[in-house]
Amino acid sequence: MVQRVSPPKPTLDPPEAEKGRKKFKIQVRPMKKDFKILLINCNTMLDTLITAGIGTLSASLKQEGIEVKLFDTTFYKTRDKTGDEVRAYTLQVKKTDFKELGILPEEGDVVEDFRKEVESYRPDLIGLSCIEVTYSLGIELLEAVRHTKIPTVVGGVYATFSPDIVIKENCVDMVCIGEGEMALVELCKRMRAGEDVTHVQNVWVKQNDMLYKNPLRRTMDMRELPFQDWGVYDRRRFWKPMGGKISVTGTFEMNRGCPYSCSFCVNSGLNKLYKGLGGYYREQEIPRLIEEMQEKKEKYHLQFVYLVAESFLTTSRKRIDEFARLYPRVGLPFWIEARPESITKEYVELLASVGCEGISVGIESGNYELRKNVLGRDITNERVIHAFELLEGSRIRVSGNNIIGFPTETREKIFDTIELNRQIKAKGVMVSFFSPYRGCALREVCELEKYLKEDDIANDYRLSPTLNMPQLTSKELAGLHRTFPLYVRFPKSEWPLIKICEGNGPQAESLYQELSNIYTEKFMR
Repeated sequence: MVQRVSPPKPTLDPPEAEKGRKKFKIQVRPMKKDFKILLINCNTMLDTLITAGIGTLSASLKQEGIEVKLFDTTFYKTRDKTGDEVRAYTLQVKKTDFKELGILPEEGDVVEDFRKEVESYRPDLIGLSCIEVTYSLGIELLEAVRHTKIPTVVGGVYATFSPDIVIKENCVDMVCIGEGEMALVELCKRMRAGEDVTHVQNVWVKQNDMLYKNPLRRTMDMRELPFQDWGVYDRRRFWKPMGGKISVTGTFEMNRGCPYSCSFCVNSGLNKLYKGLGGYYREQEIPRLIEEMQEKKEKYHLQFVYLVAESFLTTSRKRIDEFARLYPRVGLPFWIEARPESITKEYVELLASVGCEGISVGIESGNYELRKNVLGRDITNERVIHAFELLEGSRIRVSGNNIIGFPTETREKIFDTIELNRQIKAKGVMVSFFSPYRGCALREVCELEKYLKEDDIANDYRLSPTLNMPQLTSKELAGLHRTFPLYVRFPKSEWPLIKICEGNGPQAESLYQELSNIYTEKFMR
């Protein structure tokens, strides 16, 4: 059933603000032969890895004769440092330089360029796709073209879990909750035909002082998805750093969602949201996946493949065997992610034999009680260590993924994580801040504990901590994040020096650079 309720109070409520407010009403127009949508990929700066979602959205729309254009913020200078620059500075990845390929942040103003794009293209609908950390930029872009009265729809994970916040924006007319392919196609087709749009499943619509909250539709079968449309992307988006080397990289959805519901991950919210609606976790058929990779390899001259699967090996043995049998047709090195408990000797040998170049293994925390009771991951340290032992000696490059700054976590528990990493000796030591994005179960815990306010936006997990807790301040977290690999690799006799590097100021920075140079020479060649 469609819920018809009074709309939330707009941001600009006083009478004197009415002149600046857009009075939204989707006009029922005669059927249009052509229909144009301008998609906005509101991305973080120079994060070039292609996202599968935009590609499938564009392909789905074009299948129905809808014209698609993409405005991409990736190459604009929207922050001081990129995620890769921060990770290189904190010794997690080798330093790479896009300048070698002539790839630099655009000198132009992203808002002004977007305004010009809208005025030039004159779309019938503007669709914003953003994540929590880029939401503010996305809204700034939409505000800049509000005067055009072009209808707008916002989708993505942030919109899915905060539709009530997003729909309050004066520049937002509709919100797409959950999967967007079928919903956006239906919305565009209805608008093109001049039909009522207030009853599109997955979409909230503001119209005539009413807010129409439509229910979710069932999840779609991944076999129904068309091959991604990469033609909307700037060719620079295909260049992706991996292991210190920049390669032409393609992204492919092996799965959508995750069978697990770890409390720190947004998949916990997606699994809950789609319970009874087909479930959010689905797997793509291997032959179809291989066919798409072959097509894209030939068309875009791919050199590397990133397979989207929250836990690549958490599936049937039959499916893994089928992948290993068919993947040689693609014949490109690839990178995956896996949970420690899914790693076996047989799988390691199988992956190595078909070209797996890298695997990221989720450790998250080295404290068993925190991992089990707070994160919802009941796996012993011994099993984690065993997984890395199985990978040791293979030609696969292995990195361990760690997260610091969980609710209730202390400095001592972070050092439990450091100690576990010292035992596993993975080549790559990755560490992120816990960011309580909307949709993850721990977000509610953080709000209850007053670690953040209900309307706070979580920070980029690579750049800075979101939480400032009494037992672990944001300043202390930032220092531990910067020095984490040093604590893992250097002998404990050096730990007093490393602790100095946790601080700020000229002395700490000078010492950090000195130790970083030693680390780079010894561990990152």
